[in-house]
Amino acid sequence: MKVSESPGRDLLRLVVWYPLRLVVERLPPKAGFALLARLGRLHAALAGRRGGRAARLRRAAGTVAPGLDEAVRKTQMVAAYETHYVNQLSIFVFPRLTRDNRPSVLAIEGREHLDAALAAGRGVVLPIGHFGPTQLPLAALGLLGYPMLQIGFLSDAGLSFIGRHVAFRLRQRYEARIPAAIVPPGPGTRRAIEHLRAGGVVMTTADDGPGQVPFGRHADFDFPGGRLSAPLGPAKLALATGAALCPAFLGPGRNVPFCLTIEAPLEVPAISDKNAAGRAMTEDFLERYAARVAAMPGWWHGLEDHVFPLATRHIRD
Repeated sequence: MKVSESPGRDLLRLVVWYPLRLVVERLPPKAGFALLARLGRLHAALAGRRGGRAARLRRAAGTVAPGLDEAVRKTQMVAAYETHYVNQLSIFVFPRLTRDNRPSVLAIEGREHLDAALAAGRGVVLPIGHFGPTQLPLAALGLLGYPMLQIGFLSDAGLSFIGRHVAFRLRQRYEARIPAAIVPPGPGTRRAIEHLRAGGVVMTTADDGPGQVPFGRHADFDFPGGRLSAPLGPAKLALATGAALCPAFLGPGRNVPFCLTIEAPLEVPAISDKNAAGRAMTEDFLERYAARVAAMPGWWHGLEDHVFPLATRHIRD
């Protein structure tokens, strides 16, 4: 969730990054995720009494998924708070995540599509939306031995002293422990291309998160709640390297908290214009992603764009 810097925010950071972090990282992963979700539900309950942000989130859920009744909108509002806490703080869980306990929190379907592409000597681009805890699939696939690289955005711009020297510093330390290379957009693109040509796997987000400075070429597409400006980078990476572009979707599991679904590679359109081909492949992915967002808007980080009037679907500030 979008927040502003303040002494109260800094105090909360100290609580989160010291006592809470030390508790969560000592719990089994499933219990750690459950605790983070519970904190989100508690925040939602407190916020719901005051209206404000909680009420705006309920309305936003109705904008993204018209036809939801008030009870379902409230459920999705609570899910948005849960998603925020789980996504932002799941990095505390990752140190306890192993190959053996990973199935207790994350089921993976469609690994055969990933394995087949790699066995054929192709790299794989896994576009994934800002939906749920976005780094969990990266950590899990890295633990399974896949050669993972993520194009990720992490910045301390605009943070307070405590934000920079506590939250940002420690987050960098924890991200370095994820079994994957994490490279910045822009300069990291060359490394991602080399990684794909060597038969690696690149995971990158297929939509811009709230407050994220966009990078690379974007195009506008129809999407739940309005037009969405989405990056063409994942498709362009695949086209430039001959890698498979396999849609990846995170969602709730049947018997575990989360499930990652990896789909078969998208077909490359039979057109010579690579820009047009990249747009067509991006549109194909977004049509599949849109159905998931419309079904569970509370899991989508982009719900925040409908809460704050000054925000747009393609944030450039």
